[in-house]
Amino acid sequence: MNFENRIENFAITILNHRIKVVFSAIILIILISSGIRFLETPSGYRGFVQDDFKYYQDILELEEKYGNIDVLTYVIKPNKGDIFQKDVLKLIDELTEASWQTPYSSRVSSITNHQFTEVDGDDISIDNFIINVDELTKENLSNLRELAKKEDSIVNFVMSESTNVGLININLEMPEDIAFKKPIDFAWNQKMIFEKKYPDIFVGVAGSAQFSHNFQSVAEADASKMYPGFLLLIIILTYLLLRSVMSSLIALLVIIFSILPSLGSAGWLGFEAQPPLIAAPIIILTISLAHAIHMLSIALTNMNEGMSKNDAIIDSLKINFTPIFLTSFTTGVGIAGLNFGDIPAYSEMANTVAVGAAFGFILSVTLLPALFSLLPIKSNYKESTMLFFLKKLASLIYKFKERFVIIISLICIYVFSLLPNLYFDDYFGSYFDRVPEWVEVKDIVDPEFGSSFFTFADIETNEPNGITNPEYLNKLDEFENWLVQQESVADVSTVSDVVKNLHKNMNGGLEEYYKIPDNKALIAQYFLMYEFSVPYGMDLKNQMTADKSSSRMLIRTNYSTAIETVAFNKEVNLWIENNLKPFKTKGVAGIPIMMPHLFTENTNGLLLGLLFSFSFIILVVGLSLRSLRYGIISVIPNVVPFILGFGILTLFTDMVTASHQVAVLISIGLVVDATIHFLSKYQKAISMKLEADEAIQYCFKYVGYPIIIASICLFSGFIFLTQSLFFNNFVIGGMCAIIIIIALLVDLLLLPALLLIFGKKA
Repeated sequence: MNFENRIENFAITILNHRIKVVFSAIILIILISSGIRFLETPSGYRGFVQDDFKYYQDILELEEKYGNIDVLTYVIKPNKGDIFQKDVLKLIDELTEASWQTPYSSRVSSITNHQFTEVDGDDISIDNFIINVDELTKENLSNLRELAKKEDSIVNFVMSESTNVGLININLEMPEDIAFKKPIDFAWNQKMIFEKKYPDIFVGVAGSAQFSHNFQSVAEADASKMYPGFLLLIIILTYLLLRSVMSSLIALLVIIFSILPSLGSAGWLGFEAQPPLIAAPIIILTISLAHAIHMLSIALTNMNEGMSKNDAIIDSLKINFTPIFLTSFTTGVGIAGLNFGDIPAYSEMANTVAVGAAFGFILSVTLLPALFSLLPIKSNYKESTMLFFLKKLASLIYKFKERFVIIISLICIYVFSLLPNLYFDDYFGSYFDRVPEWVEVKDIVDPEFGSSFFTFADIETNEPNGITNPEYLNKLDEFENWLVQQESVADVSTVSDVVKNLHKNMNGGLEEYYKIPDNKALIAQYFLMYEFSVPYGMDLKNQMTADKSSSRMLIRTNYSTAIETVAFNKEVNLWIENNLKPFKTKGVAGIPIMMPHLFTENTNGLLLGLLFSFSFIILVVGLSLRSLRYGIISVIPNVVPFILGFGILTLFTDMVTASHQVAVLISIGLVVDATIHFLSKYQKAISMKLEADEAIQYCFKYVGYPIIIASICLFSGFIFLTQSLFFNNFVIGGMCAIIIIIALLVDLLLLPALLLIFGKKA
């Protein structure tokens, strides 16, 4: 018994037990889909990092010693003038006080509660920089402005150098596995309250806490916005393509039943609902719909030609079983290449899509035929116009096949010459550039402060009270002075600044005393005086350990690309190696350091994944077609779309980001689908002893229209993905859409020409 007969027997078995098949499928889907309730809330940027990633471990070690690094920031900007106006300072003062009520807050810093040191004889007093806003005169405001400009611990930390923008920084001590929703919701509520009370002053919410929360809020917004709209689009599109209500219903059930268990599997496996995972249902939907279109279009065509309903679906299954299996397999293998990368969120998305592709295949060859047989289907399917066009196209390709190959080859050669202009880099600061509220704040903060993110450096002395050592503090000072000269650094704050300031104030405010004293005992006394003089929550616990053996530098960094950040980090490590001994540090750490390193290391993994996926797919296609000739031919139409796709990319940018790489791994398994369907039909035509031109006509008749409408569905899915608020999804959707359309044109124009020239003849 040959394979085709086995498929026929399988189809007959399905139809004979169609009710059992439908009920079994529904029960299985319900059981697996129940895992959706276990999908975890996004853990912010931490969901993008493997637990053992070195730069993430550096962050965890910092948090263990000094507390959580997450900062929630209010951005205050008056519509006119600078922050040294009564109303503005009153807002900052009131919001500072209210900010202590923020869930999980441990410290609140602003210009109004900045700890300012004054000396009266031998007595020292440390109080808020601004004590009573209501009593401030114009002269007071002017003096405060000039005084603030001279305070290193104020400029670029709670006030911009221009004095146009003020910040309120709230340090958060978040319990493990707790999302940022509560403090962020509180902050946005305060924003609305204070903007209503002070309508001429802008209040924004930023910081690493808001950045982390964006992963959750964007995922929720994308799911609520994209899913209903795209499902409606697919319903309309499916009906327009199939012209059959019941067939459209079958297609809809197959795609929904493919999505639900894949998300359920994600829940059972403990995946997080990160923005990349939110894209998975749309990708699964387009894959499953493409399967359904291939199955249903041929079945409806068969019914139009006089076949009974059961015979029509059996014949369709015989024709489509192998190509649908191969396309599901290659799609799963292609996207599984994301597991070679270092970003769990993309691995989880890839594995969810792979599961969805498997369900899409299983349901397309079981549930779909069973439902087709059960439901009252009358074919109104008409493809006469399209078939006429495809016949003309087939004739045109047969006549000018050499020219098609030459023209497309020349285009590819030209585009290929442009590709060396591209380079690999990334910019984590763009992740939420499609979120209006985030961009609004970013456009204010970045020009004034560089970014709303902090980087840290933990410098150890290896002995209790070691930070009172003058040599240690001078090294901190030296390190700080070097850092502020670097392009990637906006400003730096250390405990040495506190000591220098106290030393100056204790010596009549003379600038010559703004330095580290040589007396260790005096330094220890300064620290003691400071700790006893500041109010609760404003001490130096976030900057030094309890035993005073280590201190933490606070560094405000500018947004930089991955390449720039990695280069900066290398320079930092080199400086440390040459200048910081005998003290030690692991270097700088924080989100602005970790994310760029994650990209650079992820790139190598993705390139390896791409090599694996592409090689494996081509091998599988070649083996399945049982022909080295067809295997080689299949490579060409699956390389050309990527060459041309990246050629189009050069029109918009010269940077290849992680998102572009992800798009390649998603689409690599999709673009081969049409090639598989076309080649399998060509082989069948040749086995029927059709001449080359007749074989191409046969392919266009039975697979041309399904390829077109399946590609339209895939294109629509990825175009819809460009509506995502997550910038990476936007890039992935756009890139995949471009590649899918190019692949369609290549499969309709180049592949038939190659088969006519190099393929086997009858």
